[in-house]
Amino acid sequence: MKSFRSALALRVAVQALGAALVVLAGAALYLRILLLSNVDASLLEVAQLQAQYGASESSGEFRLATEAMFPTIGTVSAHHSWAQLLSEAGQPLARSGNLREAIPVPPRALEAARRGEVGFASHRWNSKSFRSAIYPLGRIHPQHRGHLLQVTASLAPLEATLGNFVWLMAGLGLLGTLLAGVVGYVIAGRALRPALALTAEAESIGVNELGRRVALPGDLAEFDRMAVTFNGLLERLEQAIKGTRRFTSDASHELRAPLTVLRGELELALSRPRSTVEYEEVLRRCLDEVLRLVRLADDLLTLTRIQGGVVGGKRGPVELDEVVERAVEKKLSLAEARGVTLDVTGTAGLVSGDADLLVRAVDGLVEHAIMASPPGGRVRVRLVADHRRSVEVTDGGPGLKPDEISGVFQRFYRSNRPRVTSDESGLGLPIARAVALSHGGVLEYAGNDPGASFRLSLPASR
Repeated sequence: MKSFRSALALRVAVQALGAALVVLAGAALYLRILLLSNVDASLLEVAQLQAQYGASESSGEFRLATEAMFPTIGTVSAHHSWAQLLSEAGQPLARSGNLREAIPVPPRALEAARRGEVGFASHRWNSKSFRSAIYPLGRIHPQHRGHLLQVTASLAPLEATLGNFVWLMAGLGLLGTLLAGVVGYVIAGRALRPALALTAEAESIGVNELGRRVALPGDLAEFDRMAVTFNGLLERLEQAIKGTRRFTSDASHELRAPLTVLRGELELALSRPRSTVEYEEVLRRCLDEVLRLVRLADDLLTLTRIQGGVVGGKRGPVELDEVVERAVEKKLSLAEARGVTLDVTGTAGLVSGDADLLVRAVDGLVEHAIMASPPGGRVRVRLVADHRRSVEVTDGGPGLKPDEISGVFQRFYRSNRPRVTSDESGLGLPIARAVALSHGGVLEYAGNDPGASFRLSLPASR
């Protein structure tokens, strides 16, 4: 796996090479056009001088000038130019003294000359490149209307100049590409320094040092954002690990209590011979502790599955009044045993969700309220239908103290009530809150009225 620094340098170098190739192609094309225009201008001047010298107004004959008469004209010299007289059909009639054989006549230039224009064309002759201009002599005198003058020059100097230019530009392009790669590598290294510093600092943070945070670079907004994001991740990890450790500690404590009771009861029962009635009493107490363990394990599994999204995917229209009715019926026996009255009022309507999970949530709220109420107390369950559908459960106890509010939704939290008064797992409120969040709702502490009041609010079903 290559580094970002090397990849960036390579990308810059490739882009610089591409730009150099485009510039080279454009510059070479422009230079060729410019050089050809200069050659054409020189050929036209030579043709005009040849026409003015050779045209005879009296006899209609045409004489080609010798090469010594035109030593150098523009970019065309006498040693690199040739002339020949053509018929209108393009047949050679005469040629200059430095021309041993007829020059090929380019058809495109010939057609232009027949139309009375000066035709220019590049062509090959003896495997070499040449440029020809065909001049209609009718422009000089009407007697020479059927004659055409072809002036040809070698393109070897042009190609040599163009070749030297291309090689020079190619060398400069390769040098520029190499320089761009080096500059890109250096710039990438400097740009990555804050990221490398963040990486090194993050790597130094151990699993037991999640309270540490990486320092903000301060002068670069992008890396500041990266550091803030990473610190946020560290904070979430810290909270998750703390929660896991706290959960493990609480769960082990909660499991240890009934297991200790079971062990004590069994050891006591085996310490001496007992009657059948005594054994039955011991087994009954052991069964109660086993049921506590089963309840605790079931609630732990339920909470974990809800928070992990394993359950709750089954959604449909649910009548919240029926959910409350089912939950209250399940807790009637517990309320009677505690001497607590359940009072249900109001109506809520339809919500969208998993009926069994919603029953579990309301069940936890009602049970928590029953266990918080003294004997003879009253638990009020009120259903409300406004922009949301709500269930408000208020116990008959003294309510929560200010220092108890922050921990009321924590796992295994039972306020200041003695543990022996309840077989709760301590997970009723956390489960209810997890169900509410999974349904897009909220479970919140609504204050003391005069007992503690909790409100479960859910979106109305469309």
